[in-house]
Amino acid sequence: MKKFFAAFALALVMAIPASAQIQWGVLGGLNLSKVNTSSALDNLKTDNMAGWYLGPKVNFTLPIVGLGFDAALLYSQKKLNLDNESTTFRSIEIPVNLRWTYGFSSLAAVYIATGPQFGFNVGNSKWTIDDSIFANGKETFKKKNMSTSWNIGAGVKLLKHLEVGLLYNIALSKYYKGAGSDSYNFKSNSFQIQAAYLF
Repeated sequence: MKKFFAAFALALVMAIPASAQIQWGVLGGLNLSKVNTSSALDNLKTDNMAGWYLGPKVNFTLPIVGLGFDAALLYSQKKLNLDNESTTFRSIEIPVNLRWTYGFSSLAAVYIATGPQFGFNVGNSKWTIDDSIFANGKETFKKKNMSTSWNIGAGVKLLKHLEVGLLYNIALSKYYKGAGSDSYNFKSNSFQIQAAYLF
């Protein structure tokens, strides 16, 4: 799977002709995340929690057809809640999205985007949950060093510089795995509201 994503990103880079429009900018937004547990943890309560992300972004767009891709390097914080206990998941995220942009005029355009995202843990590696469903009344979950997910989103581009969009980030790998049992694990999907200013 990792080799596929690496080949996907490399193919996008090699496909960019010299005539492509390149814009650099800053991307930021809001994570609205919910824990998705394995079946062994179905009795634990989960709630939507808010976090944020921020970092540099680059857009490559073919001038006539509007096809291209974007990539970013983001510091991200996701607030996760499980059984009324919460933690903050901190990571460096690298999304690489294939995108298509359709311009109505020089003032406005719409875009759709999809692609893989790679996350690297930079926070605490363990989270202990107290609950009677566990053998000792609690379970310590260990965080994965790397996670993968997939983005699907759309938005608008205004005045050629400001982008506002909505993304759904689907986890493809687990965030945490229990120390006591392989069946204790969970991941998290997120809605992302984002804005970028491109120079």
